[in-house]
Parts: sequence; structure tokens; C-alpha cells
Amino acid sequence: MSRLRIWFDALSQRQQWAVGCTGTILIVTACLYSLGLISFFARPALLATPPAATVVFQIPTIAPRTVAAPTVPPTLNLPASTLVATPTQAPIPTRAPTNTPTITPTLELDANGTPIFPTLTLTP
Repeated sequence: MSRLRIWFDALSQRQQWAVGCTGTILIVTACLYSLGLISFFARPALLATPPAATVVFQIPTIAPRTVAAPTVPPTLNLPASTLVATPTQAPIPTRAPTNTPTITPTLELDANGTPIFPTLTLTP
């Protein structure tokens, strides 16, 4: 153990940090592999089939047939007053749209029919 301590102390601080991270990763990996190996061997015991259930047969009995007389279907009792309507959509706007003209930018065309794009000139 003392040789390991001497070797570790001889490393720079950055190397000690890297060795510590690598050691931690190796220890965690070993633990996870051990858990996987344990579950691999414990799984057959968990999946063992239960003992077969005993089957009990019942002998059916014959019941006398009964004939049901037709009955009057029940009537539906409606409410006596009119129900208040509930809104199912957003309220209808009260202001109608106006036909006001809007300015739409247009391109000017030259004599050949190609558009003339506006250019910016910078003044010093």
C-alpha cells in the first residue's frame, strides 16, 4: 500500500484527478457487473413454475325454464322547464370588420418589365 501511496503522491494534481476518476469508474462498473451476475443466477429461482393447481369440476344442474312476460318499457321523465344553453364556442365578435384600404408595398417596373429594387445610399 505504501508503494501505491508513493506512486500517487508523485503524480501531478491533474494526473491525480484523472486517476481518481478512472478508479471511481472502474469501481462502479465492477459493482454493476456484480449485480448483473447475481441477478443472472437468481433469475431461474424467481421464475420457477408454481405447483400445478388442482382442478375441481362442477356438475351442472338443469334449472327449469322460466318464461318472462313482456313488460312496458320505462318512460323517460323530461325536465319541466327549459334548460339554459351553455356556450360551446368563443363569444361572437360584436364589431364588424371595416373596409379601410391598407397600403401594400409594390415594386416599380422599368421599361423592360423587370422590378426596380430600392437601394440605400450611405452618406458620410
